[in-house]
Amino acid sequence: MAGAECTEALDRLFEYIDHELPEDEVQRIGTHLKSCPPCEAEHQIKEKIKALTARTGGEKAPEELRNRILESLRAVREDA
Repeated sequence: MAGAECTEALDRLFEYIDHELPEDEVQRIGTHLKSCPPCEAEHQIKEKIKALTARTGGEKAPEELRNRILESLRAVREDA
């Protein structure tokens, strides 16, 4: 996993999963996920996390918390 395409795809995965992206970005990220097994694996993990979260109450996190979580995930990925 390397490169700008991977970084962008991983940074935008929850937005991709939640259908919060413009169609051109959905297409670009979807194409990348199909051609990049490590990013697709991360996508599958985040899909499972989202499904488990929905089963335990399904409330949407406040925007500030969501942003902090996403920022933490990006920082961990950059350190790896």
